Amino acid sequence: VQCWGNNLVGELGSGNMNNSSSAVTVPGITTAIQVSAGQEHTCALLSSGSIKCWGSGGSGQLGDGTWLNRLAPATVSGISTATQISSGGFHTCARLSDSTVKCWGYNWYGQLGNNTQTDQAAPVAVSGITTATQVAAEGYTNSCAVLASGTVKCWGDNSYGQLGDGTYTQRLTPVSVASITTATQV
Repeated sequence: VQCWGNNLVGELGSGNMNNSSSAVTVPGITTAIQVSAGQEHTCALLSSGSIKCWGSGGSGQLGDGTWLNRLAPATVSGISTATQISSGGFHTCARLSDSTVKCWGYNWYGQLGNNTQTDQAAPVAVSGITTATQVAAEGYTNSCAVLASGTVKCWGDNSYGQLGDGTYTQRLTPVSVASITTATQV
């Protein structure tokens, strides 16, 4: 993995906080199959099914069980069967091989989907998601998953109707997006 740009809290994973206008190699990452960057953190899914994250950890978004910033990759706690990752502003979600989803980090709006608004420094299961084919946490305050049925469920902030359930009500657990039955990606 190579990263470049702002490195105020170590989001380049280079072991320092120096900004870089050219690509720098993230040490210790040699088997990445996917990379996802949030606002101040970055995560890599490894071929083993584990995940490593680095950068800002103040909201628990590194998933290593701490609230610390990391200048180099730290292993996400308890994840060994991930098949996809997606980072939001200050949270990250992973789809696991059993089609469940776990999320960690900032949770003020319920974007972790575990029926709380408490930030989590280690992965927590998203309530009721057991057939996910894809997860998307790119929203700053909400997340969504495509299910094997072709339906989509979303959770978190809904101030602008971004959960698609016909309301503007914040949801701490997943709700179905209205009228979507053939989705393959979100």
